[in-house]
Amino acid sequence: MNSDSFVRTISFVAMVAVLSVSCNDTTVNLTENSPPPLVVEGGLPVRDASPIQTDSVVYRLIHLPGEYRAYVNATYRNTSGGPVYFAKCSNKSTGPIFSVGRTGPDSLRTYMQDFAWACVGGAPMGIIANGDSVVLPVPVGSSDQPRMQPPLQAEDLIGLLRVNLLLCRAAANSDDCQTLPRSQRQSNAFLVKY
Repeated sequence: MNSDSFVRTISFVAMVAVLSVSCNDTTVNLTENSPPPLVVEGGLPVRDASPIQTDSVVYRLIHLPGEYRAYVNATYRNTSGGPVYFAKCSNKSTGPIFSVGRTGPDSLRTYMQDFAWACVGGAPMGIIANGDSVVLPVPVGSSDQPRMQPPLQAEDLIGLLRVNLLLCRAAANSDDCQTLPRSQRQSNAFLVKY
C-alpha cells in the first residue's frame, strides 16, 4: 500500500467514524424555534396548544374566477402576562405581518402562495395587551398562473400548513423587530385541500 492509499483509507475510516457518531444521536431536541410535534389522525392534523389557533383544521380551496382561494381565520390571544409587540406593514395596519409555511411531513415540498407583503419602512409597532386578542383573515391559495414556468402544480397549493406572525420582544419600529421564538408565534397545523 503506497502512502496515498494509506491516507485515503485513514480519511475514509475517520469520516465513517464521525458519521456513525453523529447519525446515531436519536435524541429529540426541540428548540424554542421548533414547532410542536405534529399529530395526524385519520389524515387530519390534531389541534395542538400553539399560541395561534385557526378556526378549523381543514380548509378547501374554492375555484373562483381567476384563482383558487381559502381564508384561514387565525386568532392570537396574548397570555404572556405583559404586552406583546407586532411588526406592522404601514402606519394604517391594524394587525401583525404574517406568513404561511408548510409543516410536518410536507415541510420539504414546494409551496406556492401569491400573497406577498409590500411594506413601507419605519412603521410603528403594534401592541397586543395581556388578555387581548387579534383575529387575522389569512389567504391561502393562488391566482391562476397560466404563464408560470414551470407551470403551477395543484399539489403546490395544498398540504399541511401553519400561520406565523411577526411578534416582537420589544417596542421599536417594525424594521427592528427582534422576533419571539417561533414556538410563541405560530398556529396549530391545518390541512389545505381541494
